[in-house]
Amino acid sequence: MGGCLDAEGCGYQNPDKVRFCAQCGIPTRGSFLLGRYEIMDLLSRDRQTVTLEALDHHRGLPVTVRVLRPREATEQEREEFLQDAELAMSLSSRVNEPGSIRVTDYGQDGPVAFLVKTEFDPARQPARQFRPHMTVRVGSDLLWSEAEATVQAAAGVKEEEGVAEDEVSTERHPALPRRSVSQQRQTTPTGVRDWLAEAHALYEQQRYEEALAAYEVALRSQGNPVEAWVGKGATLMLLGRPEEALAAYDYALRLRPDDPELWNSRASVLHELGRYDEEMYCYDQALALDPNSAFAWSGRGMALAEQNRPEEALLAFDRALVLDPNQSVIWQAMSDTLYSLQRYEEALIAVDRALELESQRASLWDIKGNILRRLKQPDQALPLHERALQLEPQNALYSFDKANDLRDLRRYAEALAAYDEALELDPTLAGAWYNRGNVLAALHMYEDALESYSQALRYDDGLISAWYNKGSLLHELGRYEEALEAFDRALALDAHYIAAWNNKGLSLFALGRLEEALAALDQATAFAPEEPDAWHNKAVVLERLGRSEEARSCQEWVRSLEQQAALRKT
Repeated sequence: MGGCLDAEGCGYQNPDKVRFCAQCGIPTRGSFLLGRYEIMDLLSRDRQTVTLEALDHHRGLPVTVRVLRPREATEQEREEFLQDAELAMSLSSRVNEPGSIRVTDYGQDGPVAFLVKTEFDPARQPARQFRPHMTVRVGSDLLWSEAEATVQAAAGVKEEEGVAEDEVSTERHPALPRRSVSQQRQTTPTGVRDWLAEAHALYEQQRYEEALAAYEVALRSQGNPVEAWVGKGATLMLLGRPEEALAAYDYALRLRPDDPELWNSRASVLHELGRYDEEMYCYDQALALDPNSAFAWSGRGMALAEQNRPEEALLAFDRALVLDPNQSVIWQAMSDTLYSLQRYEEALIAVDRALELESQRASLWDIKGNILRRLKQPDQALPLHERALQLEPQNALYSFDKANDLRDLRRYAEALAAYDEALELDPTLAGAWYNRGNVLAALHMYEDALESYSQALRYDDGLISAWYNKGSLLHELGRYEEALEAFDRALALDAHYIAAWNNKGLSLFALGRLEEALAALDQATAFAPEEPDAWHNKAVVLERLGRSEEARSCQEWVRSLEQQAALRKT
């Protein structure tokens, strides 16, 4: 947890890795603005702004960042702040006296608008500065660059040849804002290549590296169009570079801050980065601009679900579905959330609605099958998981779920075959190795079960139940020292694991280490005083130690617990 830099005016304790204070919205210590300015400390504060000490990592220089308080400022004040910052930066470029204070940058990141000031030092000025948000006017003779060479190679020498018109499903990659041919003719001077149109075409062909290069050229040669920043952001996301994608959307929002779709796009990037508080802020901005955005409501619901706020998430999904009831993805998200709340009957209704809209999506059949298994209906779940496998036969998780149905139906031989199919597709699936071990143990194939547990732990050594089951089997096989090692690993993961303390005590007892056995059983009875088995085992150890009076007391407590249990059943 980290306290807000404005300790006097806010003082909110934020979770680790949050870039902006969840209460007042100002940047937190150690966060970066636009991936460049690292916030160090608070210098001063007033009603509308805070002034922060920061480090410019591009130039390695200390700077001062003045931030408009997002929770205090209106949209009009925010716009005026950025206009003033732009004017101040323009005027500062003419100030060349050493020691003078210059505004060197400004912009928006997340919820904040900010400007950057630094002391002018001629010795530290680079020969030439490039600013991503500058508009560069280039004539018909384009400057050659490596990016342009990449696009030339991709597009071919004959510029008059068009790009293929094959459309790619929007499910496979983010959609881009497209300009009509008439718009392109209006905005692109005669004789100048339309790099933005070429970038869009390369994107649609899924040639993302080439598309990115074309967007870079478009930003330099076509007046810094917002569509190029949007395209660049979408392309960077598909190339697995979300931090850079976020910076691109930030520049797009600097140019068009009243576009709800840009706020939605920025939110999607933040979701990928796991920065859910900031994602929520973006959806709030989008909904302020367009209260009927089903995408924003559904995205808000998914962010709330990620933050373990399922009831609020359900309300957001409800709003989204009122606006657009034909979105199977939202019905699925609602089903998943209801499932997490163990409201299985309602989850079943939601996934059925999703299947009505999209019956060929394998994941929906798998989800419905898992809900039915939770409702203790594995016979009905099995054909649904088989249906999912018909649609996606190479999906290891669907084979795993089918195997779990067969296990619950006690069709163990078929279950083993299904687990083996899942593991052939994905040998790292720890859960499949673990459940396979449980089935083998039920068949009394203990050595094979131990091997399965070991494989499960190879891929997930935090699988506590695998350590416990492995220890229990080793105890049954008389391999008490190995059993103790397994129980200790389970207890290292959960010191309150009652069954592990109990079975550790039994293994120690079998080795004749009576005092240690008693200590383990003391832990079991301390954590679970209502557990009769632990008290019974403790009585046996005490009797062996010659402490008969204490042993009798334990046995009396066991009888009392059993009587209480019998009364509860009547």
